Amino acid sequence: MFRLVIFGLPRIDYLPLNNGLSQWRRIGATLGLCLLQAACGTSQVAGITAPDDPQTRELVTQTIELVATRYIDPISRDQILVNTLDGLSEIDDNIRVGITPDDLVLQYDGKTVQTIALPQTNYDQTSAEGTQIWSEITLRGLGTYRAYSPVLRNSQTSDVQAALVSGAIRNLDRYSRYEGPKQAETARNRRDGYIGIGIRLIGGDGYPVVKLVHPESPAAKAGLHPGDQIVTVNGEDMYGKTSQYAAELLHGEEGSRVIIDVNTAGDRTITPMEIVRERVIDRTVFAEIRDNILIARLTSFNSATASTLGDNILKAQLYDGGLKGVILDLRGNRGGLLQQGVAVADLFLENGPIGNTFSRVTAARHTFRAETDDLTKGAPLIVLIDGRTASSAELVAAALQDRNRAVLVGSTSFGKGSVQAINDLPNHGTLTFTWSRMTAPSGYTFDRIGLFPAICTQSGEDDTPGHQVSTALSQRDQTAGTMVKWRSLDYRDEKNRRELRNVCPASNRSEEFDVKVALELLKNSPDYKNLAFVGQQEIADTFDAN
Repeated sequence: MFRLVIFGLPRIDYLPLNNGLSQWRRIGATLGLCLLQAACGTSQVAGITAPDDPQTRELVTQTIELVATRYIDPISRDQILVNTLDGLSEIDDNIRVGITPDDLVLQYDGKTVQTIALPQTNYDQTSAEGTQIWSEITLRGLGTYRAYSPVLRNSQTSDVQAALVSGAIRNLDRYSRYEGPKQAETARNRRDGYIGIGIRLIGGDGYPVVKLVHPESPAAKAGLHPGDQIVTVNGEDMYGKTSQYAAELLHGEEGSRVIIDVNTAGDRTITPMEIVRERVIDRTVFAEIRDNILIARLTSFNSATASTLGDNILKAQLYDGGLKGVILDLRGNRGGLLQQGVAVADLFLENGPIGNTFSRVTAARHTFRAETDDLTKGAPLIVLIDGRTASSAELVAAALQDRNRAVLVGSTSFGKGSVQAINDLPNHGTLTFTWSRMTAPSGYTFDRIGLFPAICTQSGEDDTPGHQVSTALSQRDQTAGTMVKWRSLDYRDEKNRRELRNVCPASNRSEEFDVKVALELLKNSPDYKNLAFVGQQEIADTFDAN
């Protein structure tokens, strides 16, 4: 059992848990109503009008449990409780939250306005009642602060929810974040695509103008081009409408039709078009062929990245002379969907490990292995990396380097070896936080240290690709020694981490020079193989994710 103490209000002692939460909710709702009436009279306020708002209750319950049970490092529920309520200080700076071993202390404008006894530890936290106790306390605190804070009373529900969730994760790592419904929808569209016609628009004083047409999209097939004006959508005049408004009208169910009138760029003619909506996924693979070498730049990893790259490999093999090599350009690639990164690595490997993830959370532990044949049939492979190559992109490069399948060229990469779980919330927002870390096939984690290239391309303006290759060959043993230290480093060792990263400092210059170095290396098969096996590691037959 626990007790509730409210200063300036009737005291309620020893509310037993075995009476169920319904009694708690009835009492809390009454108290919340009294608080609101005392502070506001009969005025109407925006946002949450009672502490038991169903959506906010569910949102708070889910947030606290997700962070408590799935964040990579343990964090107690009482600390999450404090952080959650303290998030309201982003709305009203007079709000302060403290905690003692026994009580939650709510302060406003420098004064303690309420204390709430914390639950004792002798209960099942995984039970239905156990998981909701903490959200009940949070909502009681929210009700109290609404009584004292005019700013909070007049805040929209969405702003209050954002403050609560953002507060819950404020002390987690920098990759943990909350995205509201609109931001979350945009992010989902980037990952999984959206149903529409495949254009991006620019709004203004006149008609929305086409900024970009996705290749092979319904819009491209219909003949839309950048610069065209969208005059009407399903008969509605678009003059003066925002780009977002017009875009929402163009979205719809897959297979449905939309009718638009288009003013073609450079022509006064109005052309009607009837277009069938399809799933449109942002392009992430940009490929070209030079002398039978496939150069594929991957900007991120979404749900179509691996299949698109695979298609480009197959097309390259049809050229006269076949496929003589691949340059996989991961510079500037911040990552994306982990499974897509694994699938990209799988395109170049036959059997064996790709990487794994480790975590205190059982569901976050995974072992990734190559499941298909090498699609390139062993064609020489160069991977370009720089200081912005991160996350899933680093896993791809690490797997191919560890398996002696590729030569890494460029600079030290970013060093983000953590994996984030994206959780959908009841308000259609998302809660993202770190729940595991990645390791390369040889077993080292590249979190915070990144990857070390066999050819470091940082040099003077007068350097040449040929000189870069010859220098890398002459320094092969030194590079091998660095890689041994690299793979054995404890990523928490700050001093040695900095020293190793400074051997080839991270660079963000996505220059053509790196491509030229890669092309130069591919001209000489013995040199390529020599550098592909720098720092060769024995990969354990047993690749254990535990």
